[in-house]
Amino acid sequence: MNTKFFFKISLILSAITIISCSKKEENVPLVGGGSFATLELTSDSQDNVLVVNETLNFIVTGDDGVDYTNDAVFYVNQTEITGANHVFGAEGNFEVYASYLGINSNSLSFDVIDADERTILVDNTKAFRNQTVTFSMVDSDGNDVTSEATFYVNDTEITGNTYSSATEGSFDVYAEYEFQGSTETTETKSFVVFIPKRKVVLEDYTGTWCGYCPSVAAAIVDAHAATSDISVVAIHETANSSPDPYHFDQVDLLQAEFGVFGLPAARINRTTTWGMPYAISEVTGIAGEETDLAIAINSQLTGTTLTVDVKVIYENGSMPGDKLVLYLTENGLIYDQVNYYDTDPTSPFYQMGNPIPDFEHNEVLRLSLTNIFGDEIDATASFDTYTKSFTVTIPSEYVAANLDLVAMVVSADNTARNSQHAHVNEDKDYE
Repeated sequence: MNTKFFFKISLILSAITIISCSKKEENVPLVGGGSFATLELTSDSQDNVLVVNETLNFIVTGDDGVDYTNDAVFYVNQTEITGANHVFGAEGNFEVYASYLGINSNSLSFDVIDADERTILVDNTKAFRNQTVTFSMVDSDGNDVTSEATFYVNDTEITGNTYSSATEGSFDVYAEYEFQGSTETTETKSFVVFIPKRKVVLEDYTGTWCGYCPSVAAAIVDAHAATSDISVVAIHETANSSPDPYHFDQVDLLQAEFGVFGLPAARINRTTTWGMPYAISEVTGIAGEETDLAIAINSQLTGTTLTVDVKVIYENGSMPGDKLVLYLTENGLIYDQVNYYDTDPTSPFYQMGNPIPDFEHNEVLRLSLTNIFGDEIDATASFDTYTKSFTVTIPSEYVAANLDLVAMVVSADNTARNSQHAHVNEDKDYE
């Protein structure tokens, strides 16, 4: 797979407790003060095609010009290797990256082939509808011999070496070529054409002290059961007389922007009010619709250092005012919840107590890795990829297994155009 992940890197000189910021401060990626800001991985290969049993040496360098090869740990297809070189003993596709102090380098991709064979390369194994996919063929020395190939997609000969599809699906491609008087066939490679599906953003303004707030929590449980195409964020607010342990310091700014006056309150795609009786059809009616942009998230948590890489691809290019919002949420937080439905037999919280003891609070907003209203997205052409990387220190009391990321692209008026959600340490591709 030729997708590459690039991570912006920060070294933290002092411990910063982000959730203790004042209400006028923004939670932004921490910027380092160390001797380097990025790491670049290179190799002694002249191309990305190797032969079986070929040894490759890797070098990792900081943008400060220092060679960190001897300090870094190297990974081949997510598996740690010993040292800074590797013998590729089998055919296949391999991804290599380096890590130092919890920070990842860029990734390098290699195709390993038999010395007597030719191989087909696919420049994009997951393409947007109508996006051009380019094929090439190389010999065992890495020489481009595409001109000698005839390409077949799903067993049908194509003209030239490019292909696009207006419909989604899985496709197989191989090439035929003449060698020493006989017709030979390369191995078959696969690629996917996809059409993005809309993931609706549901934001629940809530509080552990709010007796009517469980009604929204119940509606969100029903929404999860009805569709997987939702990204949920529970934004807690403390009360003057009843502190909430999950209070988000910038909740007042969000409430002012989105017209939230009193709890409970819920919003669809940030700007549309989701009011009583919280009809699931208002969510499912738009969840999963075809749309024109997609978001991917890749993250790694090492110790308390979280690195996140977010990618956005547009079918028709970005729009002026587009912004990227990235939130960190936590599940499985246990704290009593005030419950005014304890005597209501129609409620799922009937006779559960008031307050409900040891209530499980999920999808709780912990940190904003961007400005809470989004960081501006650079002008991005059709089928180009916008990438932004983040590094942040996670408070030690957060439970790594319960952490999720929610990324959304919002328009100039702060309406969410699409979103993506992923567990921390998950590589979530476009969907």
